[in-house]
Amino acid sequence: MEKKTAVYICTGCGIGDALDVGKLSEIATDDYSIPICKEHPFLCGPEGVELIKKDIEGEGVNTIIIAACSPRVNYDVFNFGQDKIVERVNLREQVVWMQPAGEEDTQMLAEDNLRMGCSKANDTELPEPFKPEEEISKDILVVGGGLAGLTAALETAKAGYKAVVVEKEDKLGGFLTKTKKLITMPYKELSDTGLDELVKAVEDNPNIKVYTSSTVEKVSGAPGLFSVEIKGNGNSATEKVGAIVQATGWVPYDANKLDHLGYGKFKNVITNVEMEEMAAAGKITRPSDGKDVKNVLFVQCAGSRDPEHLPYCSSVCCLVSLKQATYVKEQNPEAVNYILYKDMRTLGQAEDFYKKAQLDGNVFIRGAVANIGEEGGKLFVEADDELLGEKVRIEDLDLVVLAVGMVPTTQPEEIPKIPAPEGAEDADEEGMIKVTPDSGFYAKKTLGLEYRQGPELPTLKYGFPDSHFICFPYETRRTGIYTAGCVRRPMETAKAIDDATGAAMKAIQCTEATAIGMAVHPRAGDMTYPEFNM
Repeated sequence: MEKKTAVYICTGCGIGDALDVGKLSEIATDDYSIPICKEHPFLCGPEGVELIKKDIEGEGVNTIIIAACSPRVNYDVFNFGQDKIVERVNLREQVVWMQPAGEEDTQMLAEDNLRMGCSKANDTELPEPFKPEEEISKDILVVGGGLAGLTAALETAKAGYKAVVVEKEDKLGGFLTKTKKLITMPYKELSDTGLDELVKAVEDNPNIKVYTSSTVEKVSGAPGLFSVEIKGNGNSATEKVGAIVQATGWVPYDANKLDHLGYGKFKNVITNVEMEEMAAAGKITRPSDGKDVKNVLFVQCAGSRDPEHLPYCSSVCCLVSLKQATYVKEQNPEAVNYILYKDMRTLGQAEDFYKKAQLDGNVFIRGAVANIGEEGGKLFVEADDELLGEKVRIEDLDLVVLAVGMVPTTQPEEIPKIPAPEGAEDADEEGMIKVTPDSGFYAKKTLGLEYRQGPELPTLKYGFPDSHFICFPYETRRTGIYTAGCVRRPMETAKAIDDATGAAMKAIQCTEATAIGMAVHPRAGDMTYPEFNM
């Protein structure tokens, strides 16, 4: 395009007091022959913006150099449309707020920054976005029909986009279908799961298509152009989507590996998942004889925070045990609950429910299980009480509940192997090598990506498919594919809902950016268009 350039220098925020603005103007007009150069004391205010807009309309300005504050701020104020080139020169944060006012070096730094901005604007051309021959889709695929998946689909539809949900079970709901009650915000009392209402909202929404008893067989293509093959109920279908949210959830840690805690040996030793299912079915009883329970002991961190089993904390197990202890008290107010813990981790406002559980008369013992046995049809547990500094024995127990942790559905039971590269030192006799978690060949089959880097998302060391959950939440190491809920990291229901909403918004952003050819992951105001090798 034929450029008409203008420079606008803001004198506010101490810029005009620290610099000789007249000399800066001379650089633009004399050194770079820019015909329009104006000053304003409040360029980001309504009058300053109007000044620029008048020149755009009246003078035909299409290349705008703004010498003022950081490009990290006021980017919305100085957005004059995709057909305009805007170059920001940071005189505030990078010059006058970090250098002595009125000094020669400060002036020279400002002049050099302006020269760089003018040179960059002179060489910048309007980007030409990549436009594929095939029409770009803005639909969102959600893999998983649990709380996170249903929330992601519903939020996508609320935003005006279409969603496709693929659930492997014959009905929606995921783990919520096995849950009696929730303990969530504001963490004062138990609440209903709300599952029926959530499922109905999804099924009744015209913008959401649901596949149950189905799996994703193959995904090919790229953001905006994903082709998804779905199989289920003896049929197959192909959907075109723009982005993908994987919300496949979690499975409990295998308690059969915890025989030292009595699981599999004593019928009345169960997991927290089995306890929840029993409560949801109607009544908590002893599995051995169906009798009512009066004394229950919860063993926290059953296999968790243990390098031999599950090295990490699942963050929600303590809250779940407090909830299930409440079930027992509601069923029989005279019942006694013992909670044997390493550390009680009730994050944030959930501390309020921990306080309620204490006031309800539950007995908390800090320590570790030394032995579990059975006498006269009742269980007993011997533990090392860290606060008392002595061994304790809890007897006459009807039920022992093991609080097992969360394992992402992507974590394989056995580490997979692939043919070893030539010269690999750790290859086995058959020429195979174990796959590392950050490989696309590590995770359990979920997406079936037709990528050379592997069919699944790379994971962190414990099998969670993520890129960097603090700096870049929801993003994975495959562009256009996002994770949400407990497959991304252990979390309770309130956080899973927020997580799913965030992932859905990221997926929508991805489709919109792809539709105009913009970078899917713009950092620090990067509005450039990448070159796709397609």
